[in-house]
Amino acid sequence: MPGKSKPLRFMATIYKIWMMRHVDVPDQVARKLQSQMRGGQSASKRAKTARSKYIPVVAVIGGKRVRTTIVPAGGGRYRMQINTAQRKAADVDWGDPVTVELRVDLASRTVPIPAGLRAALAKHPKARRGFDEMPPGHRRQFLLWLGSSKHPETRRKHLQRAIDHLVERAILRPPKPH
Repeated sequence: MPGKSKPLRFMATIYKIWMMRHVDVPDQVARKLQSQMRGGQSASKRAKTARSKYIPVVAVIGGKRVRTTIVPAGGGRYRMQINTAQRKAADVDWGDPVTVELRVDLASRTVPIPAGLRAALAKHPKARRGFDEMPPGHRRQFLLWLGSSKHPETRRKHLQRAIDHLVERAILRPPKPH
């Protein structure tokens, strides 16, 4: 999971925005991460990454490792959300100082399309259109939800619900002009 980049460590205070906890990433750390991210990619990906605002990382807080993304916080600053498992592992909450270790994560985050969904999309062109028009983050969460079911009956129900959702999405959204 972790890339071959050098880990960067820093101390930060946990802040709270509504229910979410986050830490601000120091400017020099964010710049080093961006530099490492560009250095480990092909020229075509490097050009795209130069424009990208998001930095995929593996973060370690309190011994709990998680794949996450450093996101823009405005004014050229970056922040990283801290999930509950990380907070509990470190026994910290908002207002507390915490040691953060970040490493650029160049591994693919693509979620594979399950065979059942692939077959259903082949039979339903409108569902295929709805799926193809989903933003990448929405598609990822959709596929994670679809793949989360354990029992065959639940998988079948989720697949039917997914196809219904995608058809509805395709019908309610006008096609994009070409």
